[in-house]
Amino acid sequence: MEPLHVWKVRNSRRFRGLPGSEKQISGDTFLMKDLPGGRKGIALSDGMGSGEEAFRDSTMVVEMLEELLEAGFPVETAVQMMNTALVIGREEVKFCTLDVCLFDLYRGSCEFVKAGAAATFIKKKDKVEKIVSTTLPIGVIQNIEIDREVCDLESGDYVVMVTDGVLDALPAKEQEEQMIDIIQNTNIVNPTEFARSILSEVLKYSGEMPLDDMTILVIGLWGVS
Repeated sequence: MEPLHVWKVRNSRRFRGLPGSEKQISGDTFLMKDLPGGRKGIALSDGMGSGEEAFRDSTMVVEMLEELLEAGFPVETAVQMMNTALVIGREEVKFCTLDVCLFDLYRGSCEFVKAGAAATFIKKKDKVEKIVSTTLPIGVIQNIEIDREVCDLESGDYVVMVTDGVLDALPAKEQEEQMIDIIQNTNIVNPTEFARSILSEVLKYSGEMPLDDMTILVIGLWGVS
């Protein structure tokens, strides 16, 4: 397969907490990082709750992950080390979800690592696949299990990462299926506009008012010669 590159990685729009409340700061934090060996790391963390405290916790998780990946630690080892650090300091830090996509831009593959995170979706030419997490957030227990999956990608594929607030706005028991329909019916090429379109459709279910912090990341991949 010819090399791939992340053409654009943008968040669509982040609601700064819940409009009309005292908590105007989103508890979601994300990371986009170029790594050695033709890799690209994308991470999304959702701090428990909303507001400044949740933002501080998720930011600390993302910054810690960045430092460990830059130091050369495998992503699974990095997550385990972060979990240990959070458990030891649980009096000061609340639990955080962690969603990591580690793209190998030469092999055209992506390693998905999840700890309590919402489903991630992969839009291909004729279908939408989902990768789910059955684990607890980091910081809950000492020996945490991590969901890990490696998928091959093709030029023109999109990876859609969301926080719980996005899926929770959709009808109960149909959230992931409804998100698949929304993504499947979106034919926008530009990742930023793609993400905004998803957000617009999701908000229709909550009366245009977010019930929780919402972050959507859309990553588009194209082959380069």
